[in-house]
Formats: sequence, structure tokens, C-alpha cells
Amino acid sequence: MAQVRSLFANRWFTWLAGLGVLVVLLVLFREQLDFLGQALTELRDAQPPALALAVLSSLLSLLAMAEVMRRLLAAGHTDVSLGEANALTLASNAWSTSLPGGAAFSAVLTFQVQRRWGASVLLCGWFFVISSAISTMWLIVIAVAAVLFLGAEASVWSLAVSFAVMAVAGWLVYWILRNPQRLEAWTRTLLPRLNRLLRRAPDAGVATTVEQIRQLDTVDFPASAFAVTSLNSLLNRLFDATTLWLAVWAVTGALPGLEAGLNQTTVMGVALAYITAKLAGSAQVTPGGLGTVEAAIIAVLVATGMTVVNATSAAIVYRAISFLLVTVLGWVVYFLRYARDGFSGPRQLTARREGRNTTEVA
Repeated sequence: MAQVRSLFANRWFTWLAGLGVLVVLLVLFREQLDFLGQALTELRDAQPPALALAVLSSLLSLLAMAEVMRRLLAAGHTDVSLGEANALTLASNAWSTSLPGGAAFSAVLTFQVQRRWGASVLLCGWFFVISSAISTMWLIVIAVAAVLFLGAEASVWSLAVSFAVMAVAGWLVYWILRNPQRLEAWTRTLLPRLNRLLRRAPDAGVATTVEQIRQLDTVDFPASAFAVTSLNSLLNRLFDATTLWLAVWAVTGALPGLEAGLNQTTVMGVALAYITAKLAGSAQVTPGGLGTVEAAIIAVLVATGMTVVNATSAAIVYRAISFLLVTVLGWVVYFLRYARDGFSGPRQLTARREGRNTTEVA
């Protein structure tokens, strides 16, 4: 185990590991690389002003997500600049979209970098839970709005129940944050009982869990901060959906409005296509949902008024910007900012620096 940790602490290994991932991906998914050629063709034929705005919208979406990270960490008195948060958002997004199941690698990178910033384990977990809960709630809100305004046949009640569940989950986490003493009392009572059922020592893990709970006292997250964080999470979703809206404009030469025209979809049609794409890409059978996401977008856009040709072009333009461009940019940031330390934790990083300093003194 120590040898494995030493290997991951080696800066050359962590740098080459990221490069190796890219090489393996190119080999495994070389049959799908024709998407690059299609994307370049569609981008060349698209409306330049719409393309420029789509790129800006996609980058603003990630910037809003970075602001969510910055504010959630600031609640635990771990202050980072928006630039640092944005760099990590780009790099972790690159890992997430480049591998089947890449979200796990993205989470590990995010966790380790946040730990190196000085965030506690509890604060890192707080970030993942709260940011995911808020983001999912907004995704469901957009879905409900699209379904209601389109008048489509869909299970609005199932969406409403999902929203309610996420709202309750968010409220529960917020309540726990405001009541650490009660949570500590429950832990001291319930955890020993659970340990007995699992045939472990009654006090196993109690001290560690209580120590983590007490760190909640260091998290200061008033209602006003929650509101601003939620707004930024909403902007993350809206800017991403706007990128698809602008991609349709780039292809057709007309912005989708409230009413469908000849071979044209509507704003809500775009919103429904966006939600469907996010659901289709959640499994990530291929990197970034390549193939499944495009199919989902095309199907909905055609169903809401667009021709197959225009819908396909719009889907490719959207993915060329929100997937290819942003992923490439994320890998550049990763190699420039994080590849040296990679997935090393704070202890490994400190040990490495101490070893380097010892060598320099010797």
C-alpha cells in the first residue's frame, strides 16, 4: 500500500497518467472520432455571431459552477479565488467527460485539490452534497417548466416528486448544518447500537464521527449565502441550456421563440431537448455520453418542429462547444495546473515537498 501511495506521489507518474488516459481513449474510441470531422464542418457553416455567443455561454456556465464551489467552501472558511475555482472546475470536467464513469475520477481530483486548499474532509463532502442537490433541483425545475409549457404527455407528478425529494434532501442537510449538537447526541446513541449489530466494538468510529460533526460549527452558511449559491447553480444550468438554444440559431439562422414556425422549434422545445440530453448522458457509457446525448437532442428537436438535418447540425454544434471545446480546455488547464500533483492528497504533497527540501539541503 505504501508503494502505491509513493507511486501516486511521484509527479512524473501523475503527469504521465493523465497523458496515458488520453492515449487510451483515442485508441478505444477511434471509431467515433469522425465526430470531430462532422463538428468542424458544422462549425464552419454556422453563423459566426451565434457561435461566439454559444462559446461565451458555455464558459459562463462553468464559471457559475465555479462560483458555487467558491461560496460553499467559503462557508467553511476556506477562501479561494474565482480563478482557482474555475480552473479546478474545468480540469475536473475534463476528467468527467473523457472517461466512461469519469465522474468518479473528477470527484477524486476535486476532493484532493480542495484538501490541498485547506478544506476539511467534512467541508469537501458538504460541497459535493449541497452542490449536487441544488443542481439536480434546478434541472427538475427546468424539466417541469418545459413539460408544462409544451403540454407534452409526460409524468409531471414523477418530476414533482423527484423535486420534492431533492428539496427535502437539501433541507435535511441544511438542518443538520444548523443542529450539530443534536446530530452528535444521535451519533453517540445510535452508532454503538449499529456497531453491536455489525459485531464490532461499540465505540468503533464514534470518536472520529463526532470529531467530523463538530467541524460543522466551522461552517457558516446563512440563508442569504444559500440564496446566492442557488442562483449561481441556476445560472450554471441556464447558461448551458442557452448554449443549445444558440446552437439552434447558429444552424437555422433564427432564434427559437415562444411559438414554433416552419421547421423551427421553440424555447421550451430546446429546454426539453436539453433535459433529455442530460438524462441520456448521465449513464456515460461512452466519454461524455458521446452518441447517446446527440441522439436524444436530435429526437426531441425533430419532435418539436425541426427538420432532421437541422436538428442533427444543432446537436453537433452544441456538443462541439459544450463537450469538445470545454474538454480540451479542461485538459490544458489540468496539465498546466494539476498534473504535477495529480490526485495526491495534502499529506502526500507535504511529504513530497519535505523530501525535496531535504534533498536540496543535502
